[in-house]
Amino acid sequence: MGVVQEYEMEVHFAKVGCQTRGYVAGHHRLVPTCGSSNEQVIYYMVHLMEDASALESDKRVEMIMNGRAGDKYHVQVATSERTFRRIVSAADEVAKEQLSLFEYWMYRLGKVKREIFERTYFGDYCVYTKLRKLALDLFIRTVLHILNKAHKKVYGEETPAELVKEVKRVINKF
Repeated sequence: MGVVQEYEMEVHFAKVGCQTRGYVAGHHRLVPTCGSSNEQVIYYMVHLMEDASALESDKRVEMIMNGRAGDKYHVQVATSERTFRRIVSAADEVAKEQLSLFEYWMYRLGKVKREIFERTYFGDYCVYTKLRKLALDLFIRTVLHILNKAHKKVYGEETPAELVKEVKRVINKF
């Protein structure tokens, strides 16, 4: 099993525009029902959720969770449906990006089996060009995120724009 790094989640969730972060590793998504500073926050595994809906009577969401051996559990959590859906959607976007990157790296490493992985459109070039750009974008965002955290800790301020520009130039040079 892989390890979910905090800095990766910060980068991914910032990219999809969600302040409330979960922990995503491909198909497995552990997400909060609301902001993590809320004392009523509950983390749950989205991939075990079958369905969810708002309860009419109050600000609650009822989730139907799949258990082992086909068991179903109805769980009610105190959160608005809008917040709930926003966080789940962000986690889904992060998962989609991670799985796209996995596909890209499998392709780069020559591990894609053609007979299983046939595409129904013209070819792989456009797909892998897009995935290469995604991989580069996330790499640059990650490097700049780590650099900014270190710069804030050492100097107490944001990374200067000139340094950010130079880091991007050096990365794009290769």
